[in-house]
Amino acid sequence: MAEEINSTEQKPCKYAARCTIAEAMLIFSGCLVAFVGVSLLGLSIWSLAWKLLAYSYFMDIITDPTFFNIPAALIGLPSIFLTIAIRRNQFSHLLIFLVLQMIAIVLLFTGYSIGTKYKLLGNDDILRLGPTVPTNLLNNTLYDVIQTYEETLENNVTLDGIQSKFGCCGVINIYDFGNLSLGIPTSCCPNSDCNQGIYPWGCRRRIQENVAWHTNVTLSITQLLILMVVSTKISCILFHNPKIVYVLVLQCRERIHIRLLQMTSSA
Repeated sequence: MAEEINSTEQKPCKYAARCTIAEAMLIFSGCLVAFVGVSLLGLSIWSLAWKLLAYSYFMDIITDPTFFNIPAALIGLPSIFLTIAIRRNQFSHLLIFLVLQMIAIVLLFTGYSIGTKYKLLGNDDILRLGPTVPTNLLNNTLYDVIQTYEETLENNVTLDGIQSKFGCCGVINIYDFGNLSLGIPTSCCPNSDCNQGIYPWGCRRRIQENVAWHTNVTLSITQLLILMVVSTKISCILFHNPKIVYVLVLQCRERIHIRLLQMTSSA
């Protein structure tokens, strides 16, 4: 009878000792994936809304990386619940978890590659807000808007909106409005009051800086989420195979030992 009591008392201890690190890593990784997923989701929605309002006149918004980051972030949200289910040995949820994580990784890498392309091409010589919109075409578009600023209400509203939102004036500088009979638009001035001064920067530069900022921040969060997804997978493997680390360490030590022996014998 005493032996049975001792055996029943030892089992929880063994189970707790076996699962302490693995379960902690699994739950912690799931929480991080969910947290970073929420952060990426909020950032992507905010970035997309900003770009739709600011760039819709001349940007191919459909190819923006946020279209891939938003669904990937949504997939990351249930990670914490799936990791808890895996912890409770509900193995039917494991396949769902792995499939969702693989889809998230594909979406993240797709958005990351597009964002990296924007980042590499976002310089003074070649600025691509869309996949086929170089700087000269962007300049021509803005110059066309300026030339028809007094004639077309749509271009008037568009240019005023861009200049007010980005705090810029003209394409390169204020001298782009030299041929206008009305002079410099009030949208070139802070709070539409030119007595307070005129924005010194052209809109091309401000748009360029804004695209670079959005791209860099989104890529940073995307990299973090990719890292969290991979760490969650590793934690899941460790949870179901707690001895795998010990085996890998032994294999590495054995290979290092063999390598040292070979070097010693050759010397």
